[in-house]
Amino acid sequence: MSWIEALRERLRPVFDRERLQAEMDEELAFHLEREVERNVASGMSPRQARRAARARMGGAIRPRESVRRLWRGIELGGLGQESRLAARRLARRPAFTLVAVLTFGLGIGATTAIFSLVRGVLIRPLPYPDADRLVMIWNASRSRETWFSERELLEYERATSSFERLGAYTTLDVNLTEDAEPERITAGALTAGALSILGAHAVVGRAFTTEEDQPGRNDVALLSHELWQRRYGGDPDVVGRALTANGNRLRVLGVLPPDFRLPADYRAERPAELFVPLAIDRTADLPWGSRSFHIVGRLLPGVTPEAASADVRAAGRAWERAGYVDNIDGRLDRDAVPFDEFLLADMRTPLFLLMGAVAFMLLIACANVAHLLLARAESRRAEVAVSAALGAGRARLVRQFLVESGLLAAAGTALGLAIAAIGMRAVVAVTPIQAIRLRGVELDAGVLAFAGLLTIATTLLAGLAPALQLSRVDLVAAMGGTRGADRAGGRRRVRRLLVMGETALSLVLVIGAVLLGRSLASLRSIDLGFRPARVLAFDLALPASSYPESERVDDFYRTLLGRISELPGVERAGAARLVPLRGSIGTWSVTLEDRAPEPGEEFEPAWQIVTPGYPETMGIERVAGRSIESSDRADAPLVAVVSRTMADRFWPGEDPLGKRFHLGTLDQPWIEVVGVVRSPRHNAVVEDPRVEMYIPHAQWPVVTGGGVQRGMSVVVRTEGDPLAVLPAVRRIVREMDASLPIAEARRLDDVAAEALAEPRFTSLMLGLFAALALALAAIGLYGVTSYAASRRTNEMGIRLALGAGRSNVTRLVLRDALGTVMAGVALGGLGALWLTRFLAGQLYGVSRLDPFTFVAVPALLLCVAAVAAYLPARRAARVSPVNALRAE
Repeated sequence: MSWIEALRERLRPVFDRERLQAEMDEELAFHLEREVERNVASGMSPRQARRAARARMGGAIRPRESVRRLWRGIELGGLGQESRLAARRLARRPAFTLVAVLTFGLGIGATTAIFSLVRGVLIRPLPYPDADRLVMIWNASRSRETWFSERELLEYERATSSFERLGAYTTLDVNLTEDAEPERITAGALTAGALSILGAHAVVGRAFTTEEDQPGRNDVALLSHELWQRRYGGDPDVVGRALTANGNRLRVLGVLPPDFRLPADYRAERPAELFVPLAIDRTADLPWGSRSFHIVGRLLPGVTPEAASADVRAAGRAWERAGYVDNIDGRLDRDAVPFDEFLLADMRTPLFLLMGAVAFMLLIACANVAHLLLARAESRRAEVAVSAALGAGRARLVRQFLVESGLLAAAGTALGLAIAAIGMRAVVAVTPIQAIRLRGVELDAGVLAFAGLLTIATTLLAGLAPALQLSRVDLVAAMGGTRGADRAGGRRRVRRLLVMGETALSLVLVIGAVLLGRSLASLRSIDLGFRPARVLAFDLALPASSYPESERVDDFYRTLLGRISELPGVERAGAARLVPLRGSIGTWSVTLEDRAPEPGEEFEPAWQIVTPGYPETMGIERVAGRSIESSDRADAPLVAVVSRTMADRFWPGEDPLGKRFHLGTLDQPWIEVVGVVRSPRHNAVVEDPRVEMYIPHAQWPVVTGGGVQRGMSVVVRTEGDPLAVLPAVRRIVREMDASLPIAEARRLDDVAAEALAEPRFTSLMLGLFAALALALAAIGLYGVTSYAASRRTNEMGIRLALGAGRSNVTRLVLRDALGTVMAGVALGGLGALWLTRFLAGQLYGVSRLDPFTFVAVPALLLCVAAVAAYLPARRAARVSPVNALRAE
């Protein structure tokens, strides 16, 4: 048997009747499209042109029949052999394969990493049983936290019917001072009802019950799993052991599971690690004030949060009518907010913005790979023509291209998973989202399934357009008869559409990144009202058992600050109840001596307890009068320093010095204003300057008639690095009281930087993705322009031979490339006008329609595009007319 007969025998199965019929139908479909084009050119509308073409061809082609036949023909049989052949073809083009895999890997890796973050924070169920029925009683209309009194909890239990159970909790800092090194931790005090609502069950020992939730019987404690492991080495015999917290002896009942957290711990800098009963005397006549608790509730089955909110508001209106509580500034407008919304609402927008950004970047990566596949497929026109001539139908050719695209996407996914594993660690390291929700972020089965879907999606997105374009092979043109101008024009349109899409997506990303960057710059330029540079801050708390008298507490802090001030390299030292940007400061109602509040007006300044030297250490500038001095002791006249905002609001147009006020509405000792200082931003960088009063630490017991402030934040201004003096400060504290731990010792400028962590994180990540997208778009434009110029070598040669200058050729190539880019810029500008509305809540000091951004970014993109297109344009202009015509 000759080799020709052997070839015919091998190819005989290809030329069966069904396949030949399919090929004939496909050829009819091709001629139908040509007939439609001729009819449109003659002046018919597209619908009339298609109807006339079908009538002329006898209705042989039914609508969309070719598409149905195409997908029926993409069968799964033979994929193994097809994959091996595709792998060999890719191995013969290592540069092409490497670029495509890297492009896929970047897009899939970034998308997978951000998806893992979104899934871990927003999608993963909260660690509470029946979390969809859990609510926080919260006033969403007020910018500050919503606190409740014990009386309000009991009244809600009596007056509402929407809850299966209600409970309350609060947090406080305590010193653990038993056998091990003294340690300062956060403790949670909560009712047994709150413990039950949150589904707390002990993994070692037991949880406390309503029997221990009573005054006089609440000397028990539960340990967090982390504290149990860290301080007690995971010893199961810790149950029944006694520990000392703030000088009080407590008995350990059990250990809670690793994932148990109080709701507000997701927003707190440190989670609670010790839990004690919040004993409420339900038989006493409790006051309506003294609000220091959060309230949680479990809804009855079938009750919606909206119905529960109406129930809560009705109770508040009843209290107001009875005269128990005033609804000043909407104080009683509280709602039953679902846990999901309470905990995650602030995180959704930044994470969804990043998810949208990586989705855009993935689309750009797919467009780039589609460019590569189109360019590579053009070089295989003859190969495709031979396959078609030997009987390979369009479905077979489409499958061939999709298999190659699938192999590239699979390799890119493998690389992307490695990039995602590294990227997730980097993202978690810089994200401001509390690490509690990020502990479960990993490449688990859900993430791998998502990566698998990305592989399929990228295979289709990147491979389908080239496959459909090149599978419509023109045998005569491919074998050298003509250039196939019609289909070449179709392929050029596809490439231009891809470039337009890349440009538009890149423009949207870059505009968003620039807006967030300008917003971050505005945030950084905000005057905080104090100077955080070169300031060390740390917390101390003196237990009442060791320091029962106010005088001892005052003497301790005076001595401590005096000794710290004498250290080499220390300029000043002071202390305050709470340092700015390290926590939310509360307010206290006051009564002015010579002015009553107007209707709807409230006199509730934030209250600070400070030692002498605190304003100067913090760099809070004095505006008028004097500062807190060492002579302001408990037996001296009561004085206060107020912020400029308080002076302007409470005594507008008057000199505040010498004015008097007292705390609360009952008869209390009068306090004289002796100084005015600038208004610091305390709770947040973006808040308005606060109405704030500063009371001397030594006079606080006299002012309130209560106890002394034992827990203080100490600040130390140094000449150099603040942490350099920390060892000496620890030594002084240890010499004064070895049982006192120093907690949260940090540079104050680090604290100020963390206050901007969320906008900085969002801006950084979006800027990174925008830069990658811009680079990918520039690479794609470069590739398309280079390929288009190479395809027009003969044209360029003729132009040059006829006398056209090289600058004319360069301008011709640039005009074609930049025309496509400008269309993409226009499309992206429209998209940015719509999409930036989702950024409005993330911006500060800049409008989402900022004119500078919407002018500068398109100009930047056009400059990048001009550079990317100039190189192939210059190369096209240098072509030799003789060589170009000889090659033709």
